[in-house]
Amino acid sequence: MSSPLVSVLMPVYNAEAFVKEAIASILDQSYQNFEFIIINDGSIDSSEGQIISFKTDKIKYYKNDSNLGLIATLNKGIDICKGEYILRMDADDISMRDRIKKQVEFMENNKGVGVCGCDYIHFGKGKQIPLKSHHTHDLISGWMLFNSSVVHPGLIIRNSVLKAETPYFNSEFKHVEDYELWSRLIFKNSFADVPETLLKYRIHASQVSLKYRGEQIENGNKVRKRLLEKIGFKFTDRELRVHCLLGNSQIISSLTDLAALSVWFDELYDQNQKLKFIPETTMQIILAKQWYDACGITNLGTKAFFFYFKSHWHDNFPGSKAILLSKCIIRWAR
Repeated sequence: MSSPLVSVLMPVYNAEAFVKEAIASILDQSYQNFEFIIINDGSIDSSEGQIISFKTDKIKYYKNDSNLGLIATLNKGIDICKGEYILRMDADDISMRDRIKKQVEFMENNKGVGVCGCDYIHFGKGKQIPLKSHHTHDLISGWMLFNSSVVHPGLIIRNSVLKAETPYFNSEFKHVEDYELWSRLIFKNSFADVPETLLKYRIHASQVSLKYRGEQIENGNKVRKRLLEKIGFKFTDRELRVHCLLGNSQIISSLTDLAALSVWFDELYDQNQKLKFIPETTMQIILAKQWYDACGITNLGTKAFFFYFKSHWHDNFPGSKAILLSKCIIRWAR
């Protein structure tokens, strides 16, 4: 196979518990016109033995002499990929059998889309939780104001889109390198999500988001600030702080911060009307949902529940009052 349409890119580092299942889920795809680029980033467990146990020409195996880290390994892999599309895969996740087929079909039918994700399932800690992605460019762009709004290992990206960026993933934004890249691409390419569950995203204790939470928050805040500024939003230090609290899903511990967030949402909405970053109705939906979530991640108990209704933003989101109340009580009890 000299010119596969798709390059599946999967870095591996000490993933012996999961990598065999991840590899099998790709090799068993219903769509087969792909090369599978696997880069072992200096693993010191049995990952290599599990990788080379698969005897197939589909796999193009590379091994770093030492642990270079995720960013350098991904950038190395992007340079290696030959396919028109690069499909990302992580060594601890599972792709559904029709994933590549569905995402390739979507990209072939939507030539203006540069980056395409999918719906997915959280699994690995208790029950499996199906989650919906945002599907449209406008929704993805709006949610990007707060955090990465696409699931990195669930993406298929046009090779030309990635290789037009310098750098691909930026080493200055360790642990949020994907969010930083998307915050650049969102201005140059259309994003979308296939409205089907195509990935099982594993949750476990050794994930970056759990091990390096502090550095992830710090670098994520840099991305949020730069993105807001690039769009043209004006904000005070206090407004940025409460914005980032929500973007990081951090506990809000004062009614003063909740009040400041409500005022900031009014500012965001008004400024967006002038900047026309995303449609007005989409912004209403996003801010209303964010207000619901903000009041649900406090440690203020029923005070947060009743404060939720003091902002007009509650009018635009049909969230369950009972669920919100239970969240407020549970988090207060902790």
